[in-house]
Amino acid sequence: MRRQRLSAALRIAMTPLIVWGLYLIRANVWFRLYPALMATLAFTVFAVSLRKTPLVEIIARRMGEELDAQGVAYCRRVTVIWTVFLAVHLSVTVATVFATHEIWAVYNGLVAYLLMGALFAGEWLYRRRFRRG
Repeated sequence: MRRQRLSAALRIAMTPLIVWGLYLIRANVWFRLYPALMATLAFTVFAVSLRKTPLVEIIARRMGEELDAQGVAYCRRVTVIWTVFLAVHLSVTVATVFATHEIWAVYNGLVAYLLMGALFAGEWLYRRRFRRG
């Protein structure tokens, strides 16, 4: 008797998840979630790295940079900037999953890359100026 109630409760609890899953499959949303999954991964890597050694500092050191205290602080700030950017990007990417295919394609296939490229280029130009002192 107790097992039957548990089984019935489990089926009732799973029903919304199954219905939502079927909707996603039918709406072809799965392939549209790929950019959101990649943004989630990138955001997570940058954000978690802020707990110890920021990702930008790790990259700089692997490229042979000798970092003083000011350089370490700069790397942390750049990692924070990328983390914030990726959080916003992730939000927009998830929103485009439920938008039209055209909006999804334009943002995830063009706008996102232009924004990332602009941030990367802007940081590179600033860093060149920063290093000259």
